[in-house]
Order: sequence, then structure tokens, then C-alpha cells
Amino acid sequence: MPETATTFEDRDGRFARLVAEHQATLRSFVRMLGVQPHWVDDVAQEVFLVAYRRFADFDEDRGDFHSWLRGIARKQVANERRRELRRSRLVQHELLDLLAEAVDEDQGDLSQTLAVHDALKGCLEALPLHSRELLRMRYEQDLDADSMGAAIGREGNAVRQSLFRVREVLRRCMGSKIGLQAWP
Repeated sequence: MPETATTFEDRDGRFARLVAEHQATLRSFVRMLGVQPHWVDDVAQEVFLVAYRRFADFDEDRGDFHSWLRGIARKQVANERRRELRRSRLVQHELLDLLAEAVDEDQGDLSQTLAVHDALKGCLEALPLHSRELLRMRYEQDLDADSMGAAIGREGNAVRQSLFRVREVLRRCMGSKIGLQAWP
């Protein structure tokens, strides 16, 4: 039997009340899942949109609304992490392509290529052992941050932040060794 306008109004009103009741706790839960503060509202909104589309599937007898929302939030955050991983891999491939093009363009100047190689080697050797290990795990073993974190007993977000800092140290080191114009 098709839903009547009154049924829609009842459902929408009930959903609106539940959203108002659970909005703050859902935002806190999303933040606890490791979502950056400036993205919490967007992720929470996505969770509520999914919940609204699937509200007919919610069964109060089988569980409470807050638990149901948390399950949706976990899936939304996991999906976003997968999308981010794909984007970061694309960026890395693009960077490798640019580096390969740069090497091809500079093939005639082998001494410049060797200078870049020597500078990078020196910068890598100057890093602390734990930083070199993170880079080795990421780029030689091709592990993601969560896998790396599990291997060294840290959270994936902490590993991502550490990798960001290590890359920044390398960028600054390379800039000082070969000039900022040559190493953006």
C-alpha cells in the first residue's frame, strides 16, 4: 500500500525529532572516528542523508536510533578513507610521472640528476631511524597508514601525521641542498 501524505509527514516529523535529539552525539562520534574537525559537519550531514533515505529500514524494536546512526557513520567514514586512499595514490602516480618527465627532459644533464640523487640520499640519511623506517614501510613495502600503525603499535592517523612531517622535512632539506626553484 503506497504511503499517504500524512504518513510522509509523520515519518518526516519523527525523523526530524530524532535528528535534533542525536545531532550533537553523532557529531562527537564522527570526530572520535578520526574525521578532521572541519569535515565533521559534512560527514554528519551525509550520515543523516543516508539515514533519511533508509529510514523505512529502521526498526525500533531491534535497536535504538543512535546505534543505527553510529553504524552508518562508521561505514561513511570507512568509505571516505577508501576514497582518500585512492586519491592519494593518484597523486603519488602523478608525482612519479612528473618526476619521470623531469628526468627525461634533463637526461642530457646527467650531472644535475646525480646531484638531485645525492641530495636526496643525504637528506634521507640525515633523518632519524624511525622516520626512515616509516618511509621504507610506506614506499618500499607499499603499506597504508593503518597497516603501518598496526605494525608499530600506533594509530593510523598518527602515522599519517608522522609521514606528513617526514615528507616536509625532506622537502625543506632538498630545497636547501638543491635550491627551492629546483625542488618545489
